[in-house]
Amino acid sequence: MKSKIKKHIFGYDIFKQDIPFSHLEEGDILLTVENDSKRNHNWSFISMNDDYIELIDQSYARLGKGLSGYLVISCFFVLYFIAIFIIWNEYGQIDLKSIICFFISFLFFIVLPSYSFLKPVYKYDYKKTICKPIIFNRKTGKVFFYINDQEYIEKKWTDVVYIMGSSFGLSGIPLRELRAHIVEDGILKHTFVIGFPMIGIFRTQGLWTFICHFMTKGPEELYPKPHPMYGTIDPFTQLTYCQKVVGAKENWRDTWKSFRIIYHYNWVPALFAYPFDVCNFVARRILLHIKPLPVWHEDVVRKNKMDLEHPEEISAKDNFEFTMFKMKDK
Repeated sequence: MKSKIKKHIFGYDIFKQDIPFSHLEEGDILLTVENDSKRNHNWSFISMNDDYIELIDQSYARLGKGLSGYLVISCFFVLYFIAIFIIWNEYGQIDLKSIICFFISFLFFIVLPSYSFLKPVYKYDYKKTICKPIIFNRKTGKVFFYINDQEYIEKKWTDVVYIMGSSFGLSGIPLRELRAHIVEDGILKHTFVIGFPMIGIFRTQGLWTFICHFMTKGPEELYPKPHPMYGTIDPFTQLTYCQKVVGAKENWRDTWKSFRIIYHYNWVPALFAYPFDVCNFVARRILLHIKPLPVWHEDVVRKNKMDLEHPEEISAKDNFEFTMFKMKDK
């Protein structure tokens, strides 16, 4: 079913603005603060302290997806030039007719596909930050959405419409995503996707439960602490992994792990997505060196006391080590 609020362009979900927003689309689930789903950090956090949590958005979760498609068809470009070389070397001759044929084939097999793939990359990635983070502050009850270094949206967190909607990955696998809709007088103004879109409803719903727990009950149970009876740390209901959003300073191992870690203990989709993720890895590395890091407006920094030290804060420096099937102690 075609979505009424967004259009999908290879690697990008573009949400519409200033349109009526009066009902859910097919398959959407309206999320409320009162829910009893099992918590799941869903690999979507940047940091957490006693005051606020900071999460990634879809631009970081999908970083490189659009450009990776162009890298795939670039392999066919190489085959094209090899074929042209062989044909000319064996059968052709350089005359006006052969030159015209070459330029026509070059237009259809190289220029047009390149334009189709690179246009959205230029439009939605060029000079855009690698991430548009979201901050939930439990002390003030506010949520902050990053627009750019000069603009942000600040709302009471319960005034935002949260929905678990549908999307799909590059491989065509259906996904569920956590959306935050800014609605004013029945008109949809902005839409933000929080964290990683995931297969199935439980991890996406678990991310929402994690956020609600922080905002309503505090972070005490969310810090990674051994169970009093079993001595174990739950890898999902406690914050055991944060994203390291450092741009070009990120090493290649962290880049690979930043998006492949979502397949922890889920080897079937990990195996199926591997060839797509190899291309995504290369594209992601390229964009990390091109796109700027997000810088919060000074008002947001002041309102959330982000410039102060938070000794209890958890970030990427505190990450546990994850393999495909287990979590290792730090």
